[in-house]
Amino acid sequence: MSECKHGLKHGCVYCHGTNAPVVRQARPKKRTKASALSEKMNDRMTALKRRLREIRGE
Repeated sequence: MSECKHGLKHGCVYCHGTNAPVVRQARPKKRTKASALSEKMNDRMTALKRRLREIRGE
């Protein structure tokens, strides 16, 4: 190998390394306490709105 631009006689991994792309898998999101609480609140609000519609006769 020829000298690389970083001054190494045998080349470095930055100049002469393989270009294999790194594939990372997305981890499933963990349900936090806050997200579980907000989901519970959303369900309660949906139920409340449904009951209000029933009472109003809509």
